[in-house]
Amino acid sequence: MTAREHTALVGDGGVHIVEGAGETRRHALHLVKLVVPVDGPLEVDVAGGRPFGVRAPVLTGAGVAHAVGSPGATVTVFLPPDGLGAGAQAVARGRVLVLEGAQADQARAAARDVLRGRLDHAAARELMRACAAAFAPGGPPFDRRVARAMRRLAEQAPGRPALGPLAAAEGLSRSRLSHLFHGAFGHPLRDYVTFLRVMTAVRALVGGAPPARAALAGGFHDQAHLARAVAATLGRTPGSLARSHFVQAPDAAGLMVVP
Repeated sequence: MTAREHTALVGDGGVHIVEGAGETRRHALHLVKLVVPVDGPLEVDVAGGRPFGVRAPVLTGAGVAHAVGSPGATVTVFLPPDGLGAGAQAVARGRVLVLEGAQADQARAAARDVLRGRLDHAAARELMRACAAAFAPGGPPFDRRVARAMRRLAEQAPGRPALGPLAAAEGLSRSRLSHLFHGAFGHPLRDYVTFLRVMTAVRALVGGAPPARAALAGGFHDQAHLARAVAATLGRTPGSLARSHFVQAPDAAGLMVVP
């Protein structure tokens, strides 16, 4: 059975819906992810642990290697590291959690609401807010210099990020910026750079570019290099992402595509 997939992009996160059987390869996404099963169980495979099945929502920390599959529909919410995702980032750091009680009920209700309506940019934003509300707001202190550096990094040429000047603009050394980033998000800055390059290439694919041109857009050597990076970061193939139905606000720039 071929899954029908729909993705709405919102800021640095988004919402992804799979109608029918769907699964990912093991990967390490550098955003907090909440997967909500709608009408079937989830099969979860976490690196270093035993695979398990569950019918409850699952929250994965940024950078945690995992794979998720389900025979039924799923709604996945990707929360950006700052803002909406701050509470979830603190809760899920370095691990995969099965939600229970009020948190699970809130996530399920929000997912069902968006499935009953039309998935668009506004609906995706409301779903992200509802899911983020299931976690305590804020979290540990977050260095705003890192957030500003991340935004500037996303605006640079993906294949040649100038991390030294980026850090200096915030009064930091490159090594200090890397240390602060790792302390805030639990994974290396170089992995986030690769993540941004993958997003640039996938946006090109979604826009209709052939794989070879999309690879160059992301600063990859060739199509095979891009395919390996997409699999490691998103657990998918470039072709499967390009075939998804995407919803994006016309004036929204620099948005990240999610698996």
